Amino acid sequence: MTEWPPEHQFDAQAEGWDIFEASGSILNENGDHPFQLQACDESDAFTGDMRDMKAWNHVYTKAHAGSRLHQQALNFLKEQSEPEFEAIISECSPDGRELNEEFQWPML
Repeated sequence: MTEWPPEHQFDAQAEGWDIFEASGSILNENGDHPFQLQACDESDAFTGDMRDMKAWNHVYTKAHAGSRLHQQALNFLKEQSEPEFEAIISECSPDGRELNEEFQWPML
């Protein structure tokens, strides 16, 4: 998978977040961070200074609750933008177990 599918974009944006292509971003200066999960600017779903981290926590929590969309988002990031995935897990996971290569979200 090399792009976050449009049907997933639509559903994610309805919740106030999405995965954005970020090849020109400062975080991608080494070319290893091409996609980023961010709060949508047009949405008020996540407010304040830490909007993107609130979106990360939302996706992480929903994925653990069994949401396919949110699991697919994390799978996509793990495959296509691993540093972004690692940053989300480091911020949101109490034990970091998702960084273990043996752990995989169910491929749906």
